Amino acid sequence: MKSFFRIINRNCPGNVITLFSLAIVSIILFFIGCSIPEAPKIKVGVGETIITPPIGTPMRGYRRADVSKGVHDDLHARSLVIEGEDGTTVVLMTLALCNLSYTYTDQIRERVNELTGIPVDNIIISSTHTHSGPTVGQASEEYQKLLVKRSADSAIEAWNKRVPGRIGMGATVELDLGKNDRRMEYGGLHPDPEVGIIRIEDAKGKLMGVAFNYGCHPSTLDLHNLDFTEDWPYFAIKGIKEYVGEDVWVAYFQSAQGDVKVGYSAELSAVGAEMGIRNFWYADFKGTGMAWTVLEALNGISTSGDPVIKTVNGFFDYPLRESYPITVEEAARQDKEAKEKLVEIEKKADTIGKRVLDSYRVDVFLSGLAIGCARWVESHPDPEPLSMRQQAVRIGDAVFATFPNEVFSEIGLEVKKRSSFEKTFIIGVAGGHGGYIPTAAEYLEGGYAAVMTRFSPKCEKVCINASLELIGQVTD
Repeated sequence: MKSFFRIINRNCPGNVITLFSLAIVSIILFFIGCSIPEAPKIKVGVGETIITPPIGTPMRGYRRADVSKGVHDDLHARSLVIEGEDGTTVVLMTLALCNLSYTYTDQIRERVNELTGIPVDNIIISSTHTHSGPTVGQASEEYQKLLVKRSADSAIEAWNKRVPGRIGMGATVELDLGKNDRRMEYGGLHPDPEVGIIRIEDAKGKLMGVAFNYGCHPSTLDLHNLDFTEDWPYFAIKGIKEYVGEDVWVAYFQSAQGDVKVGYSAELSAVGAEMGIRNFWYADFKGTGMAWTVLEALNGISTSGDPVIKTVNGFFDYPLRESYPITVEEAARQDKEAKEKLVEIEKKADTIGKRVLDSYRVDVFLSGLAIGCARWVESHPDPEPLSMRQQAVRIGDAVFATFPNEVFSEIGLEVKKRSSFEKTFIIGVAGGHGGYIPTAAEYLEGGYAAVMTRFSPKCEKVCINASLELIGQVTD
C-alpha cells in the first residue's frame, strides 16, 4: 500500500493526491467493512490438563499385566466447550486412555455439571484408546480421584475461558495411517479413511484450536513398550502445533476403529510377535503424516459465528450373545490340539521361520479366547442386554454421533451414508463399556474380535439405528 502511494506522489499535484488518496482509502475501507463478518453469536472455549499416572501404575493394552517403567510423553484430557446463541452448551472431551468405565465418566460429568451448570447429558467423553496408557481400575485410589478431577478440569477451564468465536467443520482423507487389520492380505485398505476437522477461532478470526477425528488404534508401540505415551496422536498433535503455534489447542478424537490398526493384526500384537518397526520412530512417522493431512485441509475450512447447536442422548439396549459356534467341549478340544501342535513346532524352532511359529502361537491364543467366550455363553443362557449411552451433537451443518465400545469402521461408514447430514462424523470409544462390536458378517470370519466378543451380531443394526435416531432428533 505504501509503495502504491509513493508512485502516486511522484506523478500527481498535491491537491489531486489528497483527493485521490482519500477516494482510494474510502473505497478500500468500504470493501474491508463489507468483508467483516457479523459479531459471533456463540462462545467457544478450550482446555487441556495432564492425566499421566505415576510410574509403576499397571498398563492397559494387549492383554498384558505389566506396570509402567517411564513416561515418553504425558497423557492429556482435552475439552472443547461450545455455547450456542440460545444457551445450549456442549462439551466434547477426549482422554488419552485405552477406555474408561461409567464409574469414572459419570463422576467427571457430575463434577463438570456442578461447577459449570452444563447438563450431564450434554457432555461427551471419549477415549483415544491408546494401548500405552494405564489400567485405571487397577491404579491407586489417589490416581483415580486425580483422573476424575483433572479430566473435569479440562472442561471447566474451557468453560471459564470461553469467548465469542467461530467454528467450522471440514473433512479430508488419510490413506496411509490406519489399515484394516482383518484384511491385510487383501491390501488392508481402511474402509473409512475420512478425517474430520474442527477449526475454532476467536471473534477476530485468530485460530484458537484444531481437532481432528479419525478411526485408528493408537497401537504403534507393542506390548514390550512400558512407557506411557499417547502413541501416534502425540506426534500428530506435536506436528500440527509446530505450524499453528504452541498456544493453539490441538486434540484428537477417536472414530469407529474396531478393525483398524496401524498396520498390525490384533492377534500378532497379542502374542508379542517381534516386529522391529513397532517403535517411536514409526509412531512419529505415522503421526507426522496425519499432521500434514490436517494442515493441508485446515485453511480450506470456513467458520461460522452463529451455527445451530443441538444435542441429544439416549440409552440403547445392546443384546449379548445367546449362542456360540462351538460348545465348551469342542473349544477345549481345539485348544488342546492347538497347544500340542505348538509344543511340537517349538521343538523345531531352529529350523522354521519365526512367522510360522507366530502363526501357531496365534492359534493357541484364539483357542483360549474361544473357550472363555463359549463358557460365558453357556453360563448365561438368557443374558440381559447392556444399556449403553449414545449421543449426537449438531454444530451448524455437521453432526457428531458417538459410538460405545470398539465398533468396526464399516458400521460408522454405514451411519455416514444414511445420515441426513453430509458432514457426519463418529466419536468412538465413548460408551463406558469395553469389547468389540463387529459387523454381523465378520462373525462368520472369526478372528480376534469376533471370537472373543460377548456382543450379539444384532448389535450392528442396533448401533446404526440408534445413531440415525439421534441424528434425526437434531435435524431441522
